[in-house]
Amino acid sequence: MNNMSISRRNLLGGASAFLTLGGGLQVAFGADVPVALGGTGSAGGTEIRAAAGGPILVVIFCRFGQDGLQLVAPSGDPNYIAARPTIRIAANASFGLGTLDGVDMFFHPLMPELKALYDAKQLAPIVAAGVPTNIRSHFEVQDMMERGGADGTATPMNGWLARHMNAQNISAPLGTVAVSTNMPTSLMGDSQALAIPNPANFNVSGGTATSNVTRGLMRGTTDYEKKSIETLDAINNVQTAFRALSNNTQTGYTGGDLSTPLRSLATLIKMNVGISVATVDMGSWDHHQNLTAAFNGRATELSRSIAAFWNDIGAAQSQVTIVTMTEFGRRFQENANRGLDHGSASTMMVLSKDMNGGKLYGLWPGTAANQLYGGDLAVTTDYRAVLSEVLVKRHNEAKISTVFPNVPYNPLGLFA
Repeated sequence: MNNMSISRRNLLGGASAFLTLGGGLQVAFGADVPVALGGTGSAGGTEIRAAAGGPILVVIFCRFGQDGLQLVAPSGDPNYIAARPTIRIAANASFGLGTLDGVDMFFHPLMPELKALYDAKQLAPIVAAGVPTNIRSHFEVQDMMERGGADGTATPMNGWLARHMNAQNISAPLGTVAVSTNMPTSLMGDSQALAIPNPANFNVSGGTATSNVTRGLMRGTTDYEKKSIETLDAINNVQTAFRALSNNTQTGYTGGDLSTPLRSLATLIKMNVGISVATVDMGSWDHHQNLTAAFNGRATELSRSIAAFWNDIGAAQSQVTIVTMTEFGRRFQENANRGLDHGSASTMMVLSKDMNGGKLYGLWPGTAANQLYGGDLAVTTDYRAVLSEVLVKRHNEAKISTVFPNVPYNPLGLFA
């Protein structure tokens, strides 16, 4: 590696010593801290720095098969009542979402925060959504979904979010962030993506002590030395902003496995560092037995955490769009253990201040035996239709056929 080839992930992730960080990097931590380090984007043209104040997509992946019929339930459907005698969601007027294709739909009763966002016309569920596939393996379908694939079409080698960022040709040290310890497959192929579970760790290895030593060593006039000092200055500004925000405690977070990363993400957003895409994972949706108690806990964490995050980011709400997704739903019929095995369609949700919210989207496939897909709720809305519309309408994606090859653009009307 030559002395101008610095690894951004090592530098900005704090995973190794500063001098292993690298060149071809652009830093855009906000309009007040511009540090341009040159280079070209992955598409070969001049990189465009992610602008502070631009649109931000937050993808929450509910891993291991979130049951969409508990999230949004056809509570009065006689087939649903018969298929789920012990675990079904009862009709509750306070959580009514309206009627879709003649079927009354209801939110899970432990999600009042999401219901309030729905009533404010900022949230929309998309029912019977998912991956068109007959595979029922968590890991296979997660991988397929994160790459933007489905049965009958070639699954791309890289991730759909990576293709979006590459098509946009945006560069910024925090343009793409996975708020976790691992990089999801959806970001595979995005060389700029960083896994940062906590902004407190956004630093050089060794923190202030290493930074001071490195600064003392970088007293020359080479491009490498000058850019190293500029990068140290930018990191120092971020750390200063982080310490200031740490004194501003936001209530509503649960401290659970979704609240914790969302709180970290809210901090990064409020630091105005130029985030364009962020991913967050929420696991433990694989409820093969005693579903009710387990799902209740998950529904509470989901609802409270998203609401706390939404309140926390304040004025940045106008920039942010949240999408929730899962690899597949559960079987229509409950099993002998009062749980649900792997199924097909589930429910996606989109949250944005700039959307046609407060209504249900998708086509209801029906729940009669001849309408089910091998015993599962059938997929009537391809998950890629939802993601495509978000990217086109909220992120000005002009190359959607590059992001999702061989999938016609077919917006649902989520946005004007």
